[in-house]
Amino acid sequence: MKQISLLLFIFLISSKIIYCQQTKALTETADFGSNPGNLKMFVHINSRKDTNKIPLVIVLHGCGQNAKDAAELTGWNKLADINDFVVLYPQQKLLNNPNLCFNWFNDRDIEKNQGECESIFQMISFAKKYYAVDSNKIYITGLSAGAAMSVVMATVHPELFKYGAIFAGVAYKIADNPIEGFEAMLGKKYISKEKLVKAVREQNPKYKGQYPSMIIYQGLSDGVVNYKNASFLVNQWTDINNSDTIPDNIERSFLGIADISRTEYADSMGRKTVILYEVKNLGHELLIKPGEKENEGGHKGMFGVNKGFHSTYQTAKDFGILKKK
Repeated sequence: MKQISLLLFIFLISSKIIYCQQTKALTETADFGSNPGNLKMFVHINSRKDTNKIPLVIVLHGCGQNAKDAAELTGWNKLADINDFVVLYPQQKLLNNPNLCFNWFNDRDIEKNQGECESIFQMISFAKKYYAVDSNKIYITGLSAGAAMSVVMATVHPELFKYGAIFAGVAYKIADNPIEGFEAMLGKKYISKEKLVKAVREQNPKYKGQYPSMIIYQGLSDGVVNYKNASFLVNQWTDINNSDTIPDNIERSFLGIADISRTEYADSMGRKTVILYEVKNLGHELLIKPGEKENEGGHKGMFGVNKGFHSTYQTAKDFGILKKK
């Protein structure tokens, strides 16, 4: 129990990053809808002169963080400025969760049209209306509890997203309460693929469209979210996308980095439904690469480790939102 309590504490406080003054200002929008989940909305967008539709990336922070922390840690704003897309940062409130975690294990916040997931949906709807967003190019990503809530959003509104990117996250409804959530994080909870897939389908029983593809990053030394959770995510999102769990491509030492492997799963049409990055010697952290170049960025610290690989840049590349040079 002491080990579980310690890991729970680490997960809940997650990464309270002190952001530097170089972080570009975010714009808060107070009135974006009825906001049943009582969240805050922040947006980063460059001043634009053209009227072309642009992509939207939703970034969900980890426990103990806020929107500015997430922006500094990940480096999404820099890429948005270079490649012309909008970044939306939902933010948790202490009133909802004393550790500023998104409540990914509470039914009232993860069922369609309810609570926090409905608030995030309203933010996206607002952004689509006021920021010339291309409805076919909407993406969501998050770290830890933010990753888990990203999975929630891809589940309850699959029609919205083209891709999700999950950093140290868990499968949808792998837990129904905080205690089960802690067990799942530690890799001590088993749930069948059939039950995982059923949980997703039950949110939209009449939906016949395509579900978003998933990019999964998992550190193999993560003591907060056990690497077994990546397998549950692969099982859930390959099946929901009508593909199997036999890899279509495996690349060891991805981009020449010995600790990173990339595994791709595809459907019968060749669409990549799941991309799994497994990283040796990585704990509960993001992969960053500080620097000024486009493929460099992020904030090194307790939850950002430099392995010469900027995971945000690679994610944007996988999303397909980097401008061709």
